[in-house]
Amino acid sequence: MLALEERFMIREMYRKGVSISEIARRTGRDRKTIRQAVNAPDLSPPKPPRQVKVCKIDPYVPYLEQRMAEGVLNARKLYAEILAQGYPGKESKVREFVHDRRPEKDPIGSTRFETAPGEQGQVDWGYFGFITHHGRTCRLYAFVLTLGWSRASYVRFTTSSDTTWFIRCHLHAFAYLGGVPKRLLYDNLKSVVERRDADGTIHWNPRFLDFADVAGFSPQACKPYRPQTKGKVENGVKYVRGNFWPGVHFQDLEDLNNQALAWLNTTANPRVHGTTGEVPFTRLRSEGLQDASKAFTYDTSVMITRRSSKDCVISYEGNLYSVPAAHARKTLQVNITEAGELVVCSEVGQELARHRVLQGRGERSVQAEHYQGLGLPTPRQERTSAIQELLPTTPSPFWDAPVVEVRPLAVYDQLLWKVHDERSSL
Repeated sequence: MLALEERFMIREMYRKGVSISEIARRTGRDRKTIRQAVNAPDLSPPKPPRQVKVCKIDPYVPYLEQRMAEGVLNARKLYAEILAQGYPGKESKVREFVHDRRPEKDPIGSTRFETAPGEQGQVDWGYFGFITHHGRTCRLYAFVLTLGWSRASYVRFTTSSDTTWFIRCHLHAFAYLGGVPKRLLYDNLKSVVERRDADGTIHWNPRFLDFADVAGFSPQACKPYRPQTKGKVENGVKYVRGNFWPGVHFQDLEDLNNQALAWLNTTANPRVHGTTGEVPFTRLRSEGLQDASKAFTYDTSVMITRRSSKDCVISYEGNLYSVPAAHARKTLQVNITEAGELVVCSEVGQELARHRVLQGRGERSVQAEHYQGLGLPTPRQERTSAIQELLPTTPSPFWDAPVVEVRPLAVYDQLLWKVHDERSSL
């Protein structure tokens, strides 16, 4: 290959009128080489086409783009997914890929407030659309509790955000985290704050305040319209929404909560936290939470009253449940436990019956011993529309008709002729 200077000299001699043969004789080059140098459009030879460098992440680009289109913008989550598919590269390449394609956000300034170990936790709800639960379309909520010092978090999905389930989720969080913080910070939720007066006086939800007293923590409400006051749990909800939720597939609510628990144990709490620079599970050992044993004694049952019918049943959410015959036509107390049991009690609190809560509509849960002593035939089992798991052979409160003797039609014909003859003789 001719050097740049030699090509310039050849082209310069040709411009001065020296023939190609003479240039070849002077330079010792072949005439074809001289002719190529003279006829080339540019002094520099054409560069060979640059080979595109194959990156390790290239085979996974379609998958990453698809997941980002689904809303998965967390690079660590995407890295874990393609790593399971055989990706041999580093996480930094995935971060670069996501960073180049992630929509930019406007910067928001804030002041960080840190608390001492065991001093504070922050609680909030997150809304996650709808779910089909027991054949019904329900709203889906995520309860999130984040400890202020260790940043250890707990999440549980529910189909209700009322006070009862709010308290139940607290108990699940205390069991998971191993104790109760001294203070818990909340937004102005109806399950916590019933109302605020103009002077700022807070009127707490009575049942929740009773629960806080039993559990041994002080509730604290944020000022209205200041969500940054509980920024730790706000970030916790965003973390659930951005890291766990995108692309998750589940069969039912139980399956979703099992996946959320696995995510807490393998991703959320074992990671190095971006603010503390430490692992939340590691710091949790030094959190120094209060003992939660007293909190677990709190009764989280849904408490309602029902009047039993003369058929010895009460109604709850479109289904019927039997009660002892001695308590027919009486006002009874009904407790619905988190485990899905319906407990019927007398006015003084004595337990009378216990059923499994039915999930459908128009069904009956009947226990045979509730009808003993009535002097009536045994209920027919084939009329039972729902049978308790603990009582698989329990009959329903519908009685058989009286037994009728079956006779041939000729008997009735003879009877009619006999009546006719008697009337004729008169």
